[in-house]
Amino acid sequence: MAEVEAVPMRSPVLEPGKSGLMRREFVRFLDTLRRLIGLTAQQQGAVELTAQSASIVTTDIPLPSVQEGLYRLSYSLRITQAATVSSSAALAFSWTTSGVSCSQAFTAVTGNTTASQTSDMITVSVDASTAIRYAVAYSSVGATSMMFAVDVRAEVLP
Repeated sequence: MAEVEAVPMRSPVLEPGKSGLMRREFVRFLDTLRRLIGLTAQQQGAVELTAQSASIVTTDIPLPSVQEGLYRLSYSLRITQAATVSSSAALAFSWTTSGVSCSQAFTAVTGNTTASQTSDMITVSVDASTAIRYAVAYSSVGATSMMFAVDVRAEVLP
């Protein structure tokens, strides 16, 4: 992987006597930055929900488009209001790879306190023009219902 050179702080930006031409050290510096940015994951979609008190049916993660390739899917789920007796919330992702519908369910949060939380991340291979989805299974027992917040991210990997 390319390393970023120090910013040429004491050098003039433009070539002396050549109107509008950038000096080589600045061109190299900016080109290295451009290449490094191209090697990083790019967030494509995000969902941030608060005050949820019911299951979330299978829902598409909003993405501008889905290209065939690797995606990193991540989530964070936290109980924001404990139920009177007990509660549970579990997230699952689903996607299509090589024409096969795939899914991954994660361990439920069952601590029933506002400190109860979980997060995880997976890398998946996704077919072009197919949806990447999430769902949350929810259960709450008692007069006061459990509430939760969930954040979901989808990043395309280089």
